[in-house]
Formats: sequence, structure tokens, C-alpha cells
Amino acid sequence: MNFRRWVVFTFLIHLLVVAVDKGGGLVLYLLTANQPEQHGKAGIAASLPFILMAIANLGLATSLVYFVRRGRFTAQQCFETTMGMALVWGTLVAAAAGAFVLWGLPAIDPDWVMDPRGVVPVCAAVPLLLVASYANSTQLAAERVGDYGLVHLVTSLAFLPAFFAVFFWFGGTLADDHVPLSVAWGRLFSTAIVVVVSLWLVRKVVTLRVRFHREFLGEALRYGWKANLTSTLVYLNHRLDLVVLGSVVYSTAIGAGFTKSDAERSMGTEVAYYSMAVTWAELVWHFPEAMRDLFFSKVAGSSHAQARALTPVLARLGFAVSLLGATAIVLLMDPIMSGITVLARGSDTAWLSWSPNVGAALWWLVPGTAAFTVSKILQADLAARDQLQTCVNAQLCVFATMLGFDFLLIPEHGAKGAALASTIAYVVGTVWTLVAYARQTDTPAWRCLVVHRADFRYIRDIAVAVSNKLRRKRE
Repeated sequence: MNFRRWVVFTFLIHLLVVAVDKGGGLVLYLLTANQPEQHGKAGIAASLPFILMAIANLGLATSLVYFVRRGRFTAQQCFETTMGMALVWGTLVAAAAGAFVLWGLPAIDPDWVMDPRGVVPVCAAVPLLLVASYANSTQLAAERVGDYGLVHLVTSLAFLPAFFAVFFWFGGTLADDHVPLSVAWGRLFSTAIVVVVSLWLVRKVVTLRVRFHREFLGEALRYGWKANLTSTLVYLNHRLDLVVLGSVVYSTAIGAGFTKSDAERSMGTEVAYYSMAVTWAELVWHFPEAMRDLFFSKVAGSSHAQARALTPVLARLGFAVSLLGATAIVLLMDPIMSGITVLARGSDTAWLSWSPNVGAALWWLVPGTAAFTVSKILQADLAARDQLQTCVNAQLCVFATMLGFDFLLIPEHGAKGAALASTIAYVVGTVWTLVAYARQTDTPAWRCLVVHRADFRYIRDIAVAVSNKLRRKRE
């Protein structure tokens, strides 16, 4: 694997993914600008399938890459077993989640009656998401980084057309929660497309069949349960606060004597404002997110000395990029969103109602997202060197801190409280990870934070490698 060249390729693919995803988010914003409560519900509908998938993953995607790169099992053995688990275990998780939402929640609280039209697609997407995830992890383990990136791109490209197809099938109106319902069904249909593409591409590496290899499954579960707990906590730490924010705002409103419809409107509105702030604040993560899986595969196949030389470089470069990005985000978000709203709707009146609330949440959120960039890179290294317990501890620290401050700050401050709780939790988690990495690798913590002059030569070498590759192709 030419890591430096694939870093650039993966980052460029990720930029395309970001452009498509954020473009879709802007479309949803423009569609629901005058009804932020629908935007908030759509955000929850978009997040739930991935939360369920993270819970159901069992860490097998990480285990697959780890054991293939270590030479412990073949890609065929891993693929066959994970496909079987995706279909069997994924379906069981989906059925249990659907039963709990449709019958369990109303039994606990009659006010929590969910529309089955939204529950069914969210749950049905879970086994399909697992199939796509395991198939694409096989591509990464086999060092087919091009096809691996292509699947991520298709995942983003397929959603918006699927959403609009369902939206217009529902009548193309904002009535009766058509937007969140269209998001749920659009995610299901677009995931089905991704599954077809993933299996079509991975057939070049493995034979498409389902079998269970006990030895791999046992080893994968023993290694993967911590990886799964880590990835689940990571996703919950990034998205659960949307659900917590909605439930706390709703409960607070009901307790204050609001009607159910007014409480739901208040809930959706606060979630919409916070969701928009999260969309902008998390832009600083796209460098480490783009590198995470590729970096994990690289470290899993490297010696300790090689990893120890590379990881601090990526950590401090990622941190520097995130600080610059965070500064740009807080300065540019308002004029960009105002301009887009004027171009699309002829007036920025709708954005004026969003701007103060989104801006306040964003200012509180970006310090935490910038700091957490370091944690993401260091934890990818730790996981690849089988130090998963450290990653679990760090994510549990973030989870507990975030939940505690969510319940403390949200009742009074709403979206701003959720943003501050996230920043506190991200900073605490980053400090924990940085100290643990420094102790385990005997690397001074400052080496992961402060850019060195030699880092610019590293960037230059990457640019030269990519330039040479392009020149050879032209010749």
C-alpha cells in the first residue's frame, strides 16, 4: 500500500462525500426553513439507522480488517462469516428495535406512540447497512482503496434522489411529517443501492457466499466486542445528544404545562438548531475521518516503531487543520447560509430566525470538535495495536461526561446547553486519550499537538508522490 498516495486519494473522495452530504443537508434546510421542527425530526430519522447499525456491528468490520491485515485469516473466510452475521444478527436487532419502539415505548409512556411508516424503514435498513459495511471492509483489508472510496461516494450520492422520489410519492408537501418519513424511506432505498454496488465490487476479491467459520467468528468477537463498544460509543457521542436534547426539551415543556403539539414543536425546533450547528462544527473532522480506516489498516500492518513515527505527525497536522477550519467555520457560517437562503428563496428572512440560535450553539461547539480531532487519530492507532481497552475507557469518559452535562444544561439552555456539554466532553476525552497514548508509547504529549518544521516536508513528499503518479498516467 502506497500510504501517502492513498491518503490524498481518500481525502479527495471524502471531500466529494462531504460536498454531497452537506449539499443534501442544505436542500433539507431550504425545504424546511419555515418549519424547523420538521428539520429536527428529519435529523433524528437520519441518525437512528446508523445508531442501530453501530450497536449491531459487533466490531466485526474492525476485526475483519485487523485479522486479514495481520494474516490470521483469509479475506474469504472473514467475508463469508460477516455476511452471515449481517443477515442473521442484523435482522434480529432490527426486529427487536422495531418491537420496542412500536409496542414497548407506548407501554412505558402512552405519549410516545410512533408512526409505523417511519419505524419500519429505519429498522429494515440495519441488516442492509451491515452487509454494505462488511463488504466494504473486505475491500479495505484487501487494499482495494479505490473501490472502498467509491462505495462511500455512492452512499452519499444515492440518498438525495431516493429521498425526493419518496417525498414526491408522499405528495411533495410538508404536511403530516412527510420530510422525516421521506428521510427514513430514502435511507432504506439508497442503502439497498449501496449493497448492490458493494457486492458487485467485492466479488473481484471474494466469492459471494455465506458460511460461518467458527474459529474466525470466535476470535473476531473476542477482539471485536471492544471495537464495537468503542465505535458504538463514538457514534452515540456524536449523535445521541440530538435524541437527548429532543427528549429533555419535550419533557421540560410538558412539565411546564405545554400541550403535546407545542412540546413537539419546541423539541423539533431546538433539535433543528443544534443539528445545523453540528453539521458545521463537524466539518473540522473530515481530515481525521477520511484517514481513520486507511490509517487503521496501515498501523495494523506496521511495526510499533513505524506507527510511533507516523501517528504524532498525523495527529498534529490534523489538529492544526482543525483549528484553522474551526476559525473559518465560525466566521463564514452565517454569511454563507444567509447567501444561500437569499439565492434559493429570494430573502434571508427564514435564516434570520435560525441564525442567532445556530450561531450561539456553534460558538460553544467548535472548541470541542477541534480538540477531538487529536483523539480520533490517536485512538485509530491504539485500536490497530490491540489497545482497545484504552479506546473504550476514553469513549466511556466522553459518554458519561456528555450525558451528565446534557441533563444539567439542556433544560435551561436548550441547543446551547447541548453544545457546551459536547465541548466539555470532547476536551475531557481528548486529554484522557493523549495522556494514555503518551504513557503507552513513551511519546511526549506535545509531539501530538505542535506542528514541526519537518511536517511541511512530509506534506511536500505527498504532493510530489501524487504529482509523479499523475504524470506517469499522462505519459
